[in-house]
Amino acid sequence: MNLIIRRRRFGQMVIVSAATTAIANFAGKSIAQNSQSLIGVRFSSNTTKQSKKVSTDVENSTPALTLVSLDFSVSSDFSSGEEKLSTEIPTQTVDNKDTKTEKVSKAIHSQPSERITGLAVLSDGTIITSTVGSDQKGNYSKLLFTDKKSPKSNKSKKVSGFKKSNSTIEYVVATKDDKIISVVSQTGGPPPFELVLIDPKNGKVTYDTELKLPDLPPDIRFSNLALAPDGTFFATTLDRDDATTLVQLDPQRISVLTGRLLINKLAQLTYNKEPLPNDLLSLTFSPSGQLIALARFENDKTNSLLAVDRKTGEMTLLSKVAVDKIAFTR
Repeated sequence: MNLIIRRRRFGQMVIVSAATTAIANFAGKSIAQNSQSLIGVRFSSNTTKQSKKVSTDVENSTPALTLVSLDFSVSSDFSSGEEKLSTEIPTQTVDNKDTKTEKVSKAIHSQPSERITGLAVLSDGTIITSTVGSDQKGNYSKLLFTDKKSPKSNKSKKVSGFKKSNSTIEYVVATKDDKIISVVSQTGGPPPFELVLIDPKNGKVTYDTELKLPDLPPDIRFSNLALAPDGTFFATTLDRDDATTLVQLDPQRISVLTGRLLINKLAQLTYNKEPLPNDLLSLTFSPSGQLIALARFENDKTNSLLAVDRKTGEMTLLSKVAVDKIAFTR
């Protein structure tokens, strides 16, 4: 049996405040939004072909993206998920182009490609989008910072400092004090995974021991890290039997034996009483504490937005949305 101790200081540090008002400005238009405002990101609609989706220099450039403000109220019946406003973010060159990154050349030649791997929001409203680019020379993780007040003034950085040369950022979440915690694959996408911190100033990965980030099981997929208003972390795991499970990491519950956060299995995710066959695309909390998921179901052309029951794992369809990652504004 694992013994636990309390970590009050850590819990206070990461608790997300439920601000009553946030102002988002996309493409020069101001929209008054309450604390329930949901945003999403996808590849730009005018770059649907893979050959046009990415720059030829995937190491030093971010792909063209579209940020979407969803007309969506958590206090309602969730019947609305329509796009309220969107803005196109063109390809950006990273600010730290001279930074050397850890990479492993691929034996098989491949065309440049990009993946959107995460979406998070800092306390000042800055939107962070994480992407991973790949070519025959290796994999490259990048962060795009979009200022909500001036969305055309974007900054981007490539991420460096991984212990393993083939590591990639697979998810990001921002704490109350703007620490960026990332789920990292050590093998370019598959397990094993680990949790790290990323410095937003230089894109440097650090393996910070102060936060007591847990060592993750080496044989499961770990993703979709989300931070609840009470300071607890939630995520999903996908085991060898393809069972997607909701797990919790309580920052105030630390094993005396390992000195690390405990990972508690909560429930297997289900939809219409059937187990979820694939992992989620994204997971986030509203400021009121509702857990919201983004998933792609078989034969569906558009992704589904769902409410998640944390106790049972049952998911309820809210609406269809044409985005790949989601996050709530602060």
